[in-house]
Amino acid sequence: MKKLCGTVVYNITNPAPAQSHDSPLPQATEKTGRCLSVPLAAAFLVAEMSGSGVLALPKAIANTGWAGLPLMVLLCACVGFAGTRLAICWVLLEDKWPEYRQPCRRPYPAIAYRAFGTVGSLICTAAQQATLLGVSTVFLLLAAQLLSALAQPLLSSATLCSCLFVVGGVLVPATWLGTPKDFWPASVAAVIVTVLACTVVVVEVARSPVPPADPPVYGSPTFTSFFLGFGTIVFSLGGAATFPTVQNDMKERSKFVYSVAIAFTVLLVLYMPVSGVGYGVLGQAVSDNILLSVSGTAVTATRAMIFSHLLFVFVIIFNPVAQGLEEALAVPREFGWQRCCVRTLLLALIVLMAVSVPDFGKILNLIGGSSVTIESFVLPPLCYLKLCSTKDDQGKPYRSVGFAESAVLISVVITGVCAGVITTYTAASAIATPGSLGQSCFSSEAYEIDKSIT
Repeated sequence: MKKLCGTVVYNITNPAPAQSHDSPLPQATEKTGRCLSVPLAAAFLVAEMSGSGVLALPKAIANTGWAGLPLMVLLCACVGFAGTRLAICWVLLEDKWPEYRQPCRRPYPAIAYRAFGTVGSLICTAAQQATLLGVSTVFLLLAAQLLSALAQPLLSSATLCSCLFVVGGVLVPATWLGTPKDFWPASVAAVIVTVLACTVVVVEVARSPVPPADPPVYGSPTFTSFFLGFGTIVFSLGGAATFPTVQNDMKERSKFVYSVAIAFTVLLVLYMPVSGVGYGVLGQAVSDNILLSVSGTAVTATRAMIFSHLLFVFVIIFNPVAQGLEEALAVPREFGWQRCCVRTLLLALIVLMAVSVPDFGKILNLIGGSSVTIESFVLPPLCYLKLCSTKDDQGKPYRSVGFAESAVLISVVITGVCAGVITTYTAASAIATPGSLGQSCFSSEAYEIDKSIT
């Protein structure tokens, strides 16, 4: 009988020796089926998180000032470490509750449920769905914006709003794919595209002549702008909502911690040059999407590469939302008309959200300060500490956690809560300002040619 990816096969006749509770990774002997390796899982994480970061982080540094660069390093370390603890949470679930050794369509809420019961599961589900829907909307808007910039020289009617419907239509069949392992080539292609795009952006921005009469301006960040920048940075690092889903498709789930470490190291290597050079050369004049701040043949090619990247990543981000909805509706796991209908309707909802609020920057800041902070800063450390403190059959903590590790994790939670509350309030206040969200696509003016985008 064919084994599903991620199914753990234990050697019953010659079981492995008992593991110490101090060991972070309980052992299993083998997993069968077509599964993700450590590098491939890391590629999924990089592909998922890098799309918006490459484009939006230079503006985030403009909002925070030069302090944004060390802040980015600090937040990357915090979120990355919390992500490794989230990875261990799933391994602990498999070790303590055997039913989780089978593939799970809602792994993150399952972790929260075992840690904090039904309330924890509901909070996790709400934050996860808000995060993934918000991220999907941002990626759809970015893809449509780049398609408009590419198409307008040839087709004057290619406005942002009309391109939203085109991109949505193109994505329909791709969203019908099963789980991340079914479209692993997309992650590899997305990472390659991102590396090439970052290289082109850094080179083109660095070699852009700055007129002596109009040098870059580096303003002092305000309280509001600083925390808006914070929200953008967190958003660009906030992939934790899909971490357990990718981990579930791995051959050896206990090694997902290495995938997380690799992914955040690669992200930092990509983000720092783009952010520093973008802000250093353009200053406060850098736009929300840095590719709209420069021009040229190489930039046009980069827009095309990032456009394809966003399509790949949209499918990765969309998948956990779809799987969670299918689980709630008892949709069969096999490919069929039910899956196609549910995912097409869900994609239509995302397109509707995008055409209603076509300003990705505002959505990005709000999601970054709220649900992404919960999923990336708050829940992973708390779930990990709670699961580790669960009593075993001898009444001892299931896994001991040292003082230093506990202190770091609590610091991550406190940092996330404090900064997240301030960022969410700041972003919500900015959105509440009349006219701040721009022109809705439901108005006829939205379909007029926007010359500035090219």
